[in-house]
Amino acid sequence: MMAANASVASVANPKFTDPRTEVTIHSINVRTRSIEVLPEAYISGGILSVSFDASGVYSLYIENGIGETVYTSTLPANGMEYSYDLSGIGEGAFRLTLEGPLGEYEGYFNL
Repeated sequence: MMAANASVASVANPKFTDPRTEVTIHSINVRTRSIEVLPEAYISGGILSVSFDASGVYSLYIENGIGETVYTSTLPANGMEYSYDLSGIGEGAFRLTLEGPLGEYEGYFNL
C-alpha cells in the first residue's frame, strides 16, 4: 500500500516541474585571438537565462523561424546570469544571437 502511494505522488509532481533546456551556443564571428569563452544559456518555464564571462555589453536578438526579430535586449557580459521573459514571442523554432566586442555568437532553441 505504501509503494502505491509513493508512485502516485511521483506521478502527480512532474506537472509542477519544468525541465531546464540547454541552448548550445557557438561562435560565428570571433574578433579576438585569446582563448575563446562561450556564453551559456538555458530555458526553463519560458524564461531564457544567459551568462557570459567576458567583458562589454552584448546585443541579444531572437529571431523566429522565418528570420523576423521577435525580441531584442542587452546582455552585460560580466559573468552574472541574466533572465529574459520570452512569454510573448510565441511557439516554434528560434535563433538566439549575441553580438558584441568579442564577436558574434548564436544558438537555436524551440518553445
